[in-house]
Amino acid sequence: MGEKKQPPSDWTIEIGKARFNELKSQERFWQLVALSRAVNALRFVQMPLRSHEAESDSLHATRTRFNSFFFTCSLLYEALKLAGRMRKHFHQTPEFDQLHRILKDPAATKFKESNLNRIRNQLTFHFFEREVGAQLVKSDFNPRFVIGQGDTNADVYYELADACALGAFSGFQLSQPGAVEQFATQAQIATDLAVRFVDAAENFLNATLKADGWKLVEKNPPVVKRRKKI
Repeated sequence: MGEKKQPPSDWTIEIGKARFNELKSQERFWQLVALSRAVNALRFVQMPLRSHEAESDSLHATRTRFNSFFFTCSLLYEALKLAGRMRKHFHQTPEFDQLHRILKDPAATKFKESNLNRIRNQLTFHFFEREVGAQLVKSDFNPRFVIGQGDTNADVYYELADACALGAFSGFQLSQPGAVEQFATQAQIATDLAVRFVDAAENFLNATLKADGWKLVEKNPPVVKRRKKI
């Protein structure tokens, strides 16, 4: 029989209560916690997208792709704004430079200028009927409200609603020639930028937490078996 696999070790990053009480009243620490919240959110919206990559033609995969894109764009807008505010406290921290370079990246700059605030505020984190109306009036949408397959809610896709949301993103229209390819390009840019941001944020968080006195604590470290002496 093969050797029994060890369960993965559990670990935490902790700090003494007195030091924690000192940190939690500081704005710079609030920003660290807020950045970690952004990392959680960006990881969450990327996971469904990756799980449906092989199901390119299914309705739930289409719904997932579009909405992962909407939420990724919206969260990136907020995360980039947070990173900009963090320069106040961390501009001299070497590990923050990687985040700062992303802020100055042409792709990030173009992304922030592509009506991200509009799509974030009007049709992703909120659902404003006036923006829906504006898109419906000015765009030549297909007269199709919903697409469905079978008799379960899992395969119901409200196409018209997402078409309006895409219209709020730089006037993007699915009815235009080559629209699917254009969307795929924009989605890839958003995904790549989100991955780069998360990686840079985690490197920065790890370094800053260590410098602030946080310690790695393993809860059940794997047992290393000693070789028997011959």
